[in-house]
Amino acid sequence: MTGLVCTTPLSPVTQVYNSNNGEYEPDRSLTPTVIHPDVVAHAKDGSWKTPQANAQLANMVWKVNGVDITTLNAWQNYFSIETQGNNRGDITLTKNLTPGSYVELSFEAQLADDRLGVNIPIKCDPIILSTVDKSEDDYSMSIGDDQIIQYDPFKDLVHLYEYKRAHGLVLHNVNPHLYEDENSYERVIPITVYKGKDILPTTSYSVKLYQITGVVSGVAQLSELTTAADEIIDITSSGIALDLRLIAKRDYLIRARANGMDIAEKQFSVNRIYPKFTVRPTNGTSINPHDTERYDVAMVDCDGNMVPCPESIIKIIWKTDSASLSGVVHGEGDSIVFQLAKTGIGNTYLNDWLDVYCEGEQKEVMSVAIDENNDELTDEDGETLIFN
Repeated sequence: MTGLVCTTPLSPVTQVYNSNNGEYEPDRSLTPTVIHPDVVAHAKDGSWKTPQANAQLANMVWKVNGVDITTLNAWQNYFSIETQGNNRGDITLTKNLTPGSYVELSFEAQLADDRLGVNIPIKCDPIILSTVDKSEDDYSMSIGDDQIIQYDPFKDLVHLYEYKRAHGLVLHNVNPHLYEDENSYERVIPITVYKGKDILPTTSYSVKLYQITGVVSGVAQLSELTTAADEIIDITSSGIALDLRLIAKRDYLIRARANGMDIAEKQFSVNRIYPKFTVRPTNGTSINPHDTERYDVAMVDCDGNMVPCPESIIKIIWKTDSASLSGVVHGEGDSIVFQLAKTGIGNTYLNDWLDVYCEGEQKEVMSVAIDENNDELTDEDGETLIFN
């Protein structure tokens, strides 16, 4: 797992240029910005001992708008790259950008795997550096959430309750909002716009939401989003509501507008988490001579806890190996009933063994269900159906 993180909260990736006094806030020549490539590695067999893998990085390259920073004259003497320890790969920036400009900063390297004697390519998604020209009115925006929002479906209690209710696994209906916490798929991002130190009333400005689709010649490419977009629940002057189940990774920009001009903006991103988990069968009973079928249930563990209703998050495939057949697929789900005749199990002491096992893969993001005419499908309440 990789990602770029700004480790200097007092010198973030967004600067403000004050045209009244010609000063930057912050001034990177005085308080540099540090970007850390967070490289975390693990092996399924547990042989990788140090999850934080920066110390094993090699052939590191930082790029500005896709070009190696070491080859750009405009950046010479304005950066340094850490080469030691867990902070290996960190880049320290002392350059103040031109007001109104955007720069896409990205990182590539190779991870030296001493176990296998190979180098694994590493590529982090880019991060945007920008400088906003501060107006005389001194507008600014804050969001009541992290600028990097992470969604872990294994921790979503609302999703779990709704799945149980839909499958008749709970005996009573309750309001799903009672299960809401910071891990819920419906995420409301509060917006506050300031003029100086004063909070502006939400009626004095409007808000637009954009997806950042890339950077061309230092300018961020924006695609405006409305509530017609699958993952957008609501857009108001007081906040943005998202359905995180429909997002794998996206970068967004919130922009406030008043009196015919853009007055403030804020960037944030959403990432889906894919934690490590284990899947194993639980039926340890023997197979009797006259048995024709076998029933089994999968147990899934994640982060030291048993995962309830794992089939809602994980694609679980059941397989068997016998003396005559290997890798026989019997079905998908958290439980299985399969025919023993299909396994190839024998009836002598040399071939009467059978290995039952599961292969699990976390399901991808959900998608909106559509028919052959590309019309969205809804339930009896008019709610759009989604699946994965």
